[in-house]
Amino acid sequence: MSDMSNTGDKGGGSPVRRRLVVTGSHSGIGRATAALAEALGWSVIGLDLAADGRRVGGELIAFPCDLTDEHSVREAFEKVDEEWGGHAPHALVHCAGIYRFKAATGTTAADWDAVVNLNARGSLLVAAAAARRMIDAGEGGSVTLLSSIAAVRGDAGEPSAAYSASKGAVVSLARQLAVEWGPDGIRCNVVAPGVIDTPMTTVSGDPEAFAQVLRRIPAGRLGTADEVARVCLFLASQDAAYVNGTVIAVDGGQSAS
Repeated sequence: MSDMSNTGDKGGGSPVRRRLVVTGSHSGIGRATAALAEALGWSVIGLDLAADGRRVGGELIAFPCDLTDEHSVREAFEKVDEEWGGHAPHALVHCAGIYRFKAATGTTAADWDAVVNLNARGSLLVAAAAARRMIDAGEGGSVTLLSSIAAVRGDAGEPSAAYSASKGAVVSLARQLAVEWGPDGIRCNVVAPGVIDTPMTTVSGDPEAFAQVLRRIPAGRLGTADEVARVCLFLASQDAAYVNGTVIAVDGGQSAS
């Protein structure tokens, strides 16, 4: 993946650092993606509800953003515009999400709204904000959304109708955006993680549940946030220039078993 890093040329061949927005940049897959991108030479700006606008190690700066709120998303991207001098991002990796497990018969409208609003509505709001800038710049770009293998597999052990539905919506949304924005040179793809060792993972605290999960994963272990981040950055990079509208599972083979 030689092109995962800073690869752009402008004018007479002078190098241009590729610009990346990462949501959910303060933890889990988002944090790993932002850190790896920065290490590879990307110019990275994070968006996270817990951010305060200060730099978080190295050069990474993260702005506060409630991704369910249209006004908050607009304000956050205005700060991104200011930070980058009006230049559009080359790529967006949208990692922010929420996971709550509860049987469907016990799921309230409030439970549903909390999960679906962030995972599905938030995906549209942040993707559209990034794409508008890419379209105006006329240079194309990449949008990578995070779904889950829960979009295609039920789970009796940790049921979550809201989560599964929201992540299925992300896949459908990405395919629509790939078709709408493809003529503008903007690719939209999905990464669908399996059980990844992050703060969102709940089974690791229950030895019996953990053992059952491992038996369902051909790789025999949990994935790492860094492994997911590497796939996200591949899709963001020019190495994936002809990849559009696809879903890549990063699950150790679980969705194939």
